Amino acid sequence: MIKLSGFGLGGIFVLSGKKAGSKAAAYLKSYIGENLTKEEIKVCVIAALQAYNQKVIEFNLEENFALIKIDNSIFADGITSKKPVCLPLGGSLAGMLEIFMGGNFEPKEIECKACGAKYCVFELKRKN
Repeated sequence: MIKLSGFGLGGIFVLSGKKAGSKAAAYLKSYIGENLTKEEIKVCVIAALQAYNQKVIEFNLEENFALIKIDNSIFADGITSKKPVCLPLGGSLAGMLEIFMGGNFEPKEIECKACGAKYCVFELKRKN
């Protein structure tokens, strides 16, 4: 069924992450308010990640792009893989940015600790 849909298992992982990230961001916005600055958005995303013991090493946020470097990914710690394994985490980051900034963000894990990298690094690009 998954193969026939053309969505793939990776797409399901990203979508489930987006749903979780969207819910977390909507919850935070209900307490903090609407029109957040980029710095406030970064604080919210970092706080959400810290709640699960994930440490943000670097976070560059622009209008249509974000680069987020994370240590202690709950998906990559303690395992090895030939492919990046943090698709739900990337989806969660995209879901949060979509709620905080609007639009549709596509996540891509460009480095993964499970693949031997020091950190998990995500690029999030706004789709046109």
